[in-house]
Amino acid sequence: MNIFHLFLLLMVIVITTSEGKQGADVAIRRDVVKRSLIPADSLRPLRRTKRRWVLTTFVLKENDGGKFPKVAGDLFNDQAVNMSIKYLISGPGVDVAPEIGLFTIDDQTGRVFVHRTIDREKTPLFVICFDAAERSTGLIVDRSLIFNIEVEDVNDNIPVFTKPVYEISMKETGNLDNPIMQVMADDYDKQGTPNAEVTYSVLTVMPALPSVKFTIDPKHGLIRGQGCLNYETANVIKIIVGARDGGEPSLSSTATVILQIKDGNNHLPVLPTPNYNLTVKEGEVIKELLRIKVEDKDLPHTPAWQAKFKLLTGNENNNYNLTTDPITNEGVLDIIKPLDFEGTPYKTLQISVENEEPLFVCDKTKLRLSTSPALSNGTITILVKDINDAPIFHPPSQTVREKEGLKSGTVITKVNATDPDKVPNKIRYKIGHDPAGWVTVDELTGEVKTVQVLDRESPEVKGNLYTVVVLAVDDGEPPQTGSSTVSLYLSDLNDNIPKLVTPYVEQCESLSKQPFTVQAEDSDIDPFSGPFTFELGDTSRALQETWKVGRSTGDSVELSMLQNMPRGNYTVPLTIFDRQGSGSTQTLYVRICACPDGVTCEKMQPPEHYMGGGAIGIIFAALLLFLLALCLLMCFVCSSGKKQRGAFLPYDEGNQTLIKYNEEGGSVLSQTSPAVLVANGNGNMEFMTKDKGAVGHPAPIQRVQSEFWERTTQNEVYGQSPGLKSQMENSSYTLNSKYLKSGSIRNAGLDVFVERVGEMLNHRLQDFLDVDDMTYRPRTYGYEGELQRAGSVGSFSIPDSDNDLTFLDDLDPKFSTLGEICQMK
Repeated sequence: MNIFHLFLLLMVIVITTSEGKQGADVAIRRDVVKRSLIPADSLRPLRRTKRRWVLTTFVLKENDGGKFPKVAGDLFNDQAVNMSIKYLISGPGVDVAPEIGLFTIDDQTGRVFVHRTIDREKTPLFVICFDAAERSTGLIVDRSLIFNIEVEDVNDNIPVFTKPVYEISMKETGNLDNPIMQVMADDYDKQGTPNAEVTYSVLTVMPALPSVKFTIDPKHGLIRGQGCLNYETANVIKIIVGARDGGEPSLSSTATVILQIKDGNNHLPVLPTPNYNLTVKEGEVIKELLRIKVEDKDLPHTPAWQAKFKLLTGNENNNYNLTTDPITNEGVLDIIKPLDFEGTPYKTLQISVENEEPLFVCDKTKLRLSTSPALSNGTITILVKDINDAPIFHPPSQTVREKEGLKSGTVITKVNATDPDKVPNKIRYKIGHDPAGWVTVDELTGEVKTVQVLDRESPEVKGNLYTVVVLAVDDGEPPQTGSSTVSLYLSDLNDNIPKLVTPYVEQCESLSKQPFTVQAEDSDIDPFSGPFTFELGDTSRALQETWKVGRSTGDSVELSMLQNMPRGNYTVPLTIFDRQGSGSTQTLYVRICACPDGVTCEKMQPPEHYMGGGAIGIIFAALLLFLLALCLLMCFVCSSGKKQRGAFLPYDEGNQTLIKYNEEGGSVLSQTSPAVLVANGNGNMEFMTKDKGAVGHPAPIQRVQSEFWERTTQNEVYGQSPGLKSQMENSSYTLNSKYLKSGSIRNAGLDVFVERVGEMLNHRLQDFLDVDDMTYRPRTYGYEGELQRAGSVGSFSIPDSDNDLTFLDDLDPKFSTLGEICQMK
C-alpha cells in the first residue's frame, strides 16, 4: 500500500515539472528579441535547446568527373516540424576563400551540392557552417552546425625526385661496399596511404659492366655497388633509378645518377730501359747527367701517374740526387758531389720507381691496398775517368796561438799537403790570402814565417784572429790548387797606452763650477786596459790651484775647475795610466764659452779682415806707377829705334845655331860674307851676309823684333829662292814667343823683358863707340854670267836596274862615309 502511494507521488512530481518547463519555455519565447537572418553571434538566442540536426554522409571524391552540380549530402533540423525552416550555409568553399562558390545548399530541403572538381592536394578539408532560420522572420531557430567535409584522396601524383640528375665523382680505388650516394623522391598524395608510399629501384646501368653491380635500398634510396671500378674501362657510369608509389593505379618516375670515375693507382710504373752505362770525369758536378724514362698506364699528370724514384744502393756518400721531372715524368740524375777515381773507377747505382699514390689491386671483386708491390728496378753503371786532383792539406785548417809583437822571421807553423793521385805530383806552397802581408811560406817545406811584426790591434784582426790562406799547387796537367786556412790567435801585450777619446772639451761659463767628464780608451784588452788612473800632468802650483781631477769610473774621470775662469781656450795636461801602470801625458783642450741656452756653447765666428782706406790708396798708387813706367819704357824703345837703324849689333849664336851638313858643293861658311845689319823699313833689323845672291847657299839670318810687332821674312830678302826662304825662316826667331837659348827652351815672360832692356842698352853703347863698323852700302859689280850650281848627290841619276855599287870601293877617303851609307841602304 505504501509502495503504491509512493509511485503516485512520483508521477505527480514529474507531470508538474514538465508543465512548469513548458510554461517557462513559452515565457522565454515571448521575451526573445527578433533576430536577423544575417549570421551574427550577437543575434543568437541565449537559451539552451536540445540539438536536433540530422546529417547524411558527405562524400567528396578528388578529381570526381561527371555533370555538375552533384549532390554532396543532406541535412535536416527537427524545427522544420513546427515551422517553415530556411537552411543557410557559409564558410570556406562557399563565401570564404579558397574555392568560393564550390558548395551551395537548397534552403528548403537542406540538400548540399558541389559545383566543380576538387583538388585534394590544394584543399584537403573544408569547414562548413550550417544554420536554420525561420523563413518568415529570418530568425535563427537553432545553434549553428560546424561540419568538416574531407576530400577523399585518389592517386593522382607521381613520385618526384629532388633532382632530375645527380652527379658524383669517386676514385676507381674507392670502396663500393659503402653507400655511394642517396636519392630521394616525394609523393604529394595523402601521407600514410599507399598513394604516397615510394619504392626505389635500379633500372639501367650504362655502360653495362659485368664486373660491377649497383643496387639501391628500396625504402631509403641508398646506392651501393659490388666489384671493382676501372677508369680505363669506363670513366663515366650512368645509373637510371626509378621511384614507384603504392596507389591504384601505381605511378612512377625516374632520375639519372652520373658517376664520374677518377683514375686511381692500379698500374705500376715500368722502366723500359732498366740498365744504363755512363762515363764521367772525376771532380765534376753535373746537372742532368741522365734522364730515365718511365711508362705508366694511369692518367697522366695525376698522383697515380706521377713517378717517384729512389736510390737503393750506391749513394752512401751522397754524391747523387735523383728527382722527377713533373712534366715529362722522367727521372733526372744529378752529380751534386764530385766523384773520386782513386777509390774505384766504376760506380754502380741501384734504383727503383713507384707512384706517389699507393697501389690498389682488385682481388675477387674486392679492392685492397697492395702492401708489397713488385716495383720496377734499374741499374746505372758510371765509369769515372781520372783527372789531376787538387792537393789535400792535413789537417784542412789549423789554429796557431802566438803573442802579438812576434819578431819577423819566426816560424809559426808548418802546413802539409799531399797529392791524392795515384802518381803523385810535385807540390809547391804559396800564400793565397794575407790581408796585412804578415807571413810568407816556404815553397818546398811549407813552413809559415812572419815577415812583419804581428799586431793584435790591426784592423785586419777580427776577434783576436788573423786568417791566412795557404795554397798548395801541383805540377799536374792542368795544375790543381788546394787551400788551407791558418788562423792566428794573437794574445795581447801591453803595447798601447791609454788615449783621450776626444782632446777637445767645451764648458759653459755659467757651469764652470760643475765637473765635466773626460773619457779615455785603450786598444789593448783586459788586463792591459782599464780601469784607468787619471792625474794632472803638471805639478805646478798654478795648475793645481786651477784644475782638479775628481772621481774616476773605469774609462772616464770627472775634471772640475777650482776657480771661475774667463772665456777662452785652456790646456790641461793629463797623465793616464792603464791597469799595468803604462801611460803618458796628454793635452786636453778646454774651451770656456758663453751658452745662450745654458747648455750649448755658441758657435765661433770666423775672423773678419777689413781693408782700410790707406791700404786701398797704396794699391791704386802702385798700379799707376806701374802704368807710368810701362809708358816710359815704350817711349824709350821707340825713340832708340829711330836714331840709328844701321847700328851694329854683335851676333852671337852661342849654342842655339844648328848647322846643316846635308849640303854639297862646299861648306856654307866658305861662301858667306861677314854679316851686316840692314834696316828693312818696318822697324826691324836683319843680319845678312854680303853674298846674298848665292843660290843654294843661303846665309844665316837673324831677326831682331820689338815687343809690339812681328817680322816675317818670306819676302824681305833680295831675290832669294824657296829653299832660301825656308832656311831663313828656320834661322829666325821671335822674342815674344818661346826661343832657343843655350840649348834650352825658355818662356818669353820675364826673359823678353830682360832681352829688351839688353838690346836698348846695346844700342845706346853703339852710339858712343868710335870703332868703324862693318856697315856699308851695296856695291855694283860687273856681270860675269850665271853662277853654276854645285852638283848634289840627290841629283845623280842611277838606273833602277843598275844596283852594282862596287865602284864606291875605290873612292877617296873623304867619300868613305858616304859609301858606307849607300852600301847600308
